[in-house]
Amino acid sequence: MNTLEFSVGNAMGHFNKTGGPKGFLWKFALAYALCAIVVQGLSMYLMAPIYAAAFNPFVMEDPDLMDQVMLENMGRVAIGYLAYIVLGILMWILFEAASQRRYMRAEGFSLKLGGDEGRLFVVGLFWLGLMFLLYVAFILVLLLLVAVMAALSAAVGEEIFLFTPLLGWLLIPFIFTLAVWVMIRFSPAAAMTIRDRKIRFSSAWRVTKGKVWTLIGSWLVLGLIMMVGMMVLYMVFAVTAVMSLMPVMQSGSDDPAEVIAAFATPGFIIPAIIFGLVYMGLAGAMMHVFGGPAALAAKTDPNWTDTDAINETFV
Repeated sequence: MNTLEFSVGNAMGHFNKTGGPKGFLWKFALAYALCAIVVQGLSMYLMAPIYAAAFNPFVMEDPDLMDQVMLENMGRVAIGYLAYIVLGILMWILFEAASQRRYMRAEGFSLKLGGDEGRLFVVGLFWLGLMFLLYVAFILVLLLLVAVMAALSAAVGEEIFLFTPLLGWLLIPFIFTLAVWVMIRFSPAAAMTIRDRKIRFSSAWRVTKGKVWTLIGSWLVLGLIMMVGMMVLYMVFAVTAVMSLMPVMQSGSDDPAEVIAAFATPGFIIPAIIFGLVYMGLAGAMMHVFGGPAALAAKTDPNWTDTDAINETFV
C-alpha cells in the first residue's frame, strides 16, 4: 500500500511510518507520563489542605469550618489552579511540537522551547478563539429558536411553544455535529505550522477537503482501541485496589481514620503509582498516535512540494 495514500489504514498507522530514529513512541510516552505526574503532584501539593478537608468528615459536616479552611487556603489553592493551567498549556506545546516534528521532519524525540513551540502557542490561541465562536454561535441559535417559537406562539397559539424543548433536543446534536465537522476541517493546523515553520490555521481547511470521513473513521477506530486499553487498565487496578482494601472492608469498620489508613498502605499506594504512570504513558502515546491522521493530511497536501522532506519521512 502506498504510504502517501490518504486512507483509514494509513492514517491510523501513520505514527509507525514516519521514518527517523527508533524508539520515539516509548520515549514520548514515558516523558509525558513523568511530566504529567509532576504537574499533577505539584497541583495536589498546593491544594492539599482542601483535599484533606474533603476527606475529613468532621470538616465536611461543619459548613462554617469548611468555609474557614477555604478562606485560609484561598491563595494557595489559586496558585495551584494557576500552576496546573500554565504547566498544562506548556506540556501541550512541548509535546505537540515534538510529535509534529516527528511526523513532518522525521526527527527523534526532544523537548525544547523555540520557534516551533511559540508558533504552536499562537495556533492554540486560534483554537480557543474558534471554540469560543462556536459556543457563541450555539447560544445564538438557541436564542433564535426561542424567539421564533415565541413569535409563532403569539401568532398561532401557545400550544406550539410546547414544541420548543423537542426542537432544542433535535437541534443540539445537529449543532454539535457541525461543530465537530468544523474542528476536523482545521485539525492539520499544528502539523502544517511545524511543516512550514509558519503559523498556519486557515490553510488547514483546504487540506482536509474530501478527507473528513477518512479522518473521522480513523479517529473512531483509534478511540475504540484506546477505550478498550483504558478499560483493561482500570479493571486491573480495580482488582488490585479491592484486594489491598479487603481487610478494612471485611472488618466492617466505619471509622474514617481506618478507611483513610487503608488507602495509605503500600499495597494501595504502589499499585496507584504504577497505574498513574501507565495511564499517563498510555495517554501520551495516544496523543501522538491520534495526531497521525491530521499529520498525514498535511503530508498529502497537493500544494506542498517539498520532495526532500516527503522522502525523509516515508522510508
